[in-house]
Amino acid sequence: MSFWPVRLRPLAWLRSLHAKLFVLLGLVTSVLTVAVAYSIVRNSRRELETYSRNLVIEAAGTVETDIIERDPTFKDPDKLDQLLSSIAGPDRSIFQIDVFRRVGRGNEVDLVRSSGEESTVDWGPEIGSYLTLPKAQAELVDLNTGRQAWKVYLPIRPHKPGQPPIGLIRAYCDLERWEVVWDNNLKRTLRTLPGVLLGEFILLWLILRVLISDPIEGLVLTMQRLEQGESSARAPVRRSDELGLIAARFNDMAAQIQRAGEDREALIREIRGLNANLQDRIDAALSELQAKNDELAALVERNALLREELGTQERLAVAGQLTATFAHEVGTPLNLVTGHLQLLESQKDLPDKTRERLGVIGGQIQRVGDIVRRLLDLTRRPQLHKKPLLFESLLGDLEQLWSPTLAAHGVTVTALAPPDCCLDVDRKQMEQLFINLMNNAVDAMPEGGQVELKAQPAEESTPGGLWWELHFHDSGQGIPAELLGQVFRPMFTTKPEGKGTGLGLSICREIVRNHGGEIRIESTEGKGTCVVFTLPGALV
Repeated sequence: MSFWPVRLRPLAWLRSLHAKLFVLLGLVTSVLTVAVAYSIVRNSRRELETYSRNLVIEAAGTVETDIIERDPTFKDPDKLDQLLSSIAGPDRSIFQIDVFRRVGRGNEVDLVRSSGEESTVDWGPEIGSYLTLPKAQAELVDLNTGRQAWKVYLPIRPHKPGQPPIGLIRAYCDLERWEVVWDNNLKRTLRTLPGVLLGEFILLWLILRVLISDPIEGLVLTMQRLEQGESSARAPVRRSDELGLIAARFNDMAAQIQRAGEDREALIREIRGLNANLQDRIDAALSELQAKNDELAALVERNALLREELGTQERLAVAGQLTATFAHEVGTPLNLVTGHLQLLESQKDLPDKTRERLGVIGGQIQRVGDIVRRLLDLTRRPQLHKKPLLFESLLGDLEQLWSPTLAAHGVTVTALAPPDCCLDVDRKQMEQLFINLMNNAVDAMPEGGQVELKAQPAEESTPGGLWWELHFHDSGQGIPAELLGQVFRPMFTTKPEGKGTGLGLSICREIVRNHGGEIRIESTEGKGTCVVFTLPGALV
């Protein structure tokens, strides 16, 4: 048996299986030991009582035998005194023996001799009833001194069968001496019981340590070594019981794990060798697959854009039909009104005031006609008349167009563009594009603000194809993120009712796309909006 290093971890020990079994078995052995000790003490008392009872019965039997053999007629009481004094006395356990003889043929008796003072002997006629006893009778009685004693009655029977008893013997055995012996035994038991229990606890602790804790601790340490990567760790097997069987099975499992690990490492090395060239082919296939996926994603995106474009074109077609119908219905009455107005103006006798009013009416009718023609222009796909156009020249013309509006709303414009920025565009459509963007910016800045225009070469520019990227940024209210995907849809507007048709940005996108460019909007609510679009460039 090995001795273990002392580890003072009482709380951890109390949670262990060793502690639980120790406490359980300790309680069981303690209860059993105390029960056995109690049983031994109790049985010793019974044995002492039985021994004292048998002792007084044997003493009475000795007296009976002596009387039958030596003086059955009670003629020599002195010899009887010698016998009684040799057996009983105040300093002995059998402290008194009384001998009675039978008087007549009835059950009356008379005292013959007593080992004690005869004057103090307690007897009466009722004692004669004990002559009919078949054998000795013993009973526990309480003495006047408060002690207990055995009182035995034994009829004196002749050896000849069929003859009645010739007398009666009454003997007393004091239990005080035996009580002293029993008390000494009890005290000795109580003194030795703690030592016995302590020895049992120590022996039980050692047995549990050797039989249970050490094997379990060995298994745990072996498991920890396996967890740390020591595949050759094995639990010591020195027993053939259940724990030994567990250790053996654990070692078998560890050996299987070790073999499986070795086989796995060999398989991994083999796979790595086989996949040395396969990995490159897999990477190439994955790259090709990724390219196909990207191409497919682009096609899906293009398909979505085409569906959106188709929806837009359908909405524009409906709007165009409505606009054409409106223009036709309005244009005919306008032509009639214009003809009658010209007839009135051709009269020479009209007052100057009336002629002046007719001129105002004619101007307004001309204005309505211009509006109708512009509406018709919106429904037709315009013909592009692309020419090289310097950006500075375009800005100069635009400033003359929108300067009154900007001044009235407190909006300032700053432009940053290279001097060689030249666009290959349709001038009229460019004016419509920038005017629509400026109108949106002014509406987004009711308290005034600033518009920044910036032009720079686009990333997709090549020596054979020059493109310019233009930024139109305002400091207005911005567009909510959830509405950014809808701003280019026809008839969609974020402006209050009565302040927008929802066609401005849709027309801008059509103009940019007709020129081969792209347009997008970047906006943060509360921080303004930036419209970014590309246009083809031209060499100066």
